[in-house]
Amino acid sequence: MRSAAVTGVSLSRREFLRTSAQAGLGGFALTLGGAVLRPGHGLAQSGAGRVREIHLEAREVQWELAPGRVVKAMAYNGQIPGPELRPKEGERVRVVLKNALAEPTTIHWHGVDVPNAMDGVPGITQKPIQPGETFAYEFEARPAGTRWYHTHFQEHRQLDFGLYAPLIIEPARPDPVPLDREYTLVLDDWVTGTGRPLSPTREGVAGVRGGRGGMMGDGMGRMMEGMMGSGGMGGMMGDGHTPAYDTMTINGKAYPATSPLKVRKGERIRLRLINASADHTHVIRLSGHRLNVTHTDGNPLIQPVEVDAVPIAPSERYDVVFVANRPGAWFLYCAEPGHRDAGEQVLVVYEGHETAKVDPGEASVAGLDLWQYGLGRGRDVLPRPSGRERMYDLALSGGMMGSDAWTINGKQYPQTDPLRLRRGDVARVRFVNHSMEAHPMHLHGQSFKVLAVNGARYAAPIIKDSVDVDPHMGSVTIEFTAHNPGDWFFHCHKPMHMEGGMITLAQIG
Repeated sequence: MRSAAVTGVSLSRREFLRTSAQAGLGGFALTLGGAVLRPGHGLAQSGAGRVREIHLEAREVQWELAPGRVVKAMAYNGQIPGPELRPKEGERVRVVLKNALAEPTTIHWHGVDVPNAMDGVPGITQKPIQPGETFAYEFEARPAGTRWYHTHFQEHRQLDFGLYAPLIIEPARPDPVPLDREYTLVLDDWVTGTGRPLSPTREGVAGVRGGRGGMMGDGMGRMMEGMMGSGGMGGMMGDGHTPAYDTMTINGKAYPATSPLKVRKGERIRLRLINASADHTHVIRLSGHRLNVTHTDGNPLIQPVEVDAVPIAPSERYDVVFVANRPGAWFLYCAEPGHRDAGEQVLVVYEGHETAKVDPGEASVAGLDLWQYGLGRGRDVLPRPSGRERMYDLALSGGMMGSDAWTINGKQYPQTDPLRLRRGDVARVRFVNHSMEAHPMHLHGQSFKVLAVNGARYAAPIIKDSVDVDPHMGSVTIEFTAHNPGDWFFHCHKPMHMEGGMITLAQIG
């Protein structure tokens, strides 16, 4: 079985500032089910205010996704998603993890420029934390933005069972355009064995756009899939090795158990969207409203991009803002076929309209304006290079005839060839996807620019740490400054593909 969840925290700007001041947290908050933990309740201060200490415990729980639907799960501090952490940019934090599981575990700080020894990759940056042991992660919280933390031990199993949570790094300077309220929504997919398995979203964001991605597009891609076999959704293991996900959650709950998002007319609302799914791409839409994309994987755009819906590949994050200008009750939901019926929707209710009839929204994304990488113009927030430019071509392959082997340049990790870099070098990496599935490629320890997708170059590249590479000869070119020394995982964030070998290392000396 698998667990997935979404973290929902409703905290208006005024409420957050007032609560933080009362708690004396100096801009740091740890939220637990919408409440702020104060020192002595899991959050401690040491070193004359220089270090904030947080205590987490990973343990097994029985988790109720919806009334009567209880699954075996794993959780941080007994909740799924785990506690939302909100340090200030540049603040030093120490997170002490106690492993109360019956198996080892670690934590990876996804999208955070942590020291290599704090990155949470077993066998590379640390030894697995054994049952009954504790480990202290210490780092400066940067860069600002929507980040998250999750297990990196047997990730397909433990991530599926619920070991993940948001990490929101508050900017050192206030937002130039004040917002009235925000919610963090973590999206996930679960196997319960109680519902009809959902179709996989193998083609990722390309499939959302109605195509099959890459140079080989519809015709040749379909022919190859017919020859090689695409598998079915029979049984509890879906297409051979992919679990048959049958339940979708937002903040750990499936509708109608999802907690409504409350708004007031005239407010500007930020939604922080995090895809913690091991497999599925989600397409988020708010009926009756347009969404303004402001951040990609936590990194700011020069100006917002207004769209109808936002496709989100596994491990991606988007900040979107909407104006509460249509009083009533509306659904925020995933527009992927079957996802709403599987629980992936939540009510957005205007104050004073709690009994209003709910608008169900459109059933498909046909004809809608969809977010895509080329629409955004990113702010160049990456470190300036001081060394050589190095080029790498990485061919992504695998999955043929139902195989669970996934390769980079024909090799499975740990046989893959690392990207060897000196500190200050510029690495330009071109991915070409020879397989029939999309691959959300994630770099640890530093972010990158998305320079080009499927041959189209971008004048003002967006900044990300995960990028979805279209199937059927899709290509993506990225560039990053090798500023954080150490051995860093660079891998597909679908755990089935990662565990099948689609990993290389960025070795920065």
